[in-house]
Amino acid sequence: MKNQIWKRILISLVGLILCGIGVAMFLYSGMGVDPASVFELGIGRVSGISYGTSSALINVIILLIVFFIDKSFINISSVIAIFGIGYTADFVRKILTILVQGEIHLFLKLVLILVGLFIMSCGIATYIKADLGVGAIDLISEIISRKTKVQYRLVRVIGDTAFVVIGYFLGGTVGVGTVVAAFLTGPTVQLVRPGIERILEIFLKGKEETL
Repeated sequence: MKNQIWKRILISLVGLILCGIGVAMFLYSGMGVDPASVFELGIGRVSGISYGTSSALINVIILLIVFFIDKSFINISSVIAIFGIGYTADFVRKILTILVQGEIHLFLKLVLILVGLFIMSCGIATYIKADLGVGAIDLISEIISRKTKVQYRLVRVIGDTAFVVIGYFLGGTVGVGTVVAAFLTGPTVQLVRPGIERILEIFLKGKEETL
């Protein structure tokens, strides 16, 4: 049982790091990021802190609020997400800045967005499989939906729209990437999820099968 939980924690960590890599590619393209990142980027611009620090700070504040509302929603992934996504995105973006010199072509920017979408979707499918909860930003829609009995899909759309609008006015980057992330993340996660779950099932059951 202990072995299983450590494997799930590792899966969650890998998934959240993959999300961070995907976000970094969106950020580096300069053509917009996913709705939550638009908000986090906007907060970072206003306060003069990095995206990673802004993301961590917002996650901590949300988790503190959730803790007093209903701490049963908080799980291991909620805590790992505080640092896993934002700081990974900051690090990978710095690496991309070193590797890619000068202005990048529009075609390469679009490639970065599509590759970023794929990696981020793989990350989401991975940490969902860990079944150790979700990040603080995702908790907002889930809690509002459960408490108000309003459909999650509607709450999520309203929430994402609010993130984009507020983030935009705070200086967050909105563009093609934002539209791609908003409309294609769900379908892409659905596309990659069966394959990723098969691979992770082998990883989770590996030791059990040898006993």
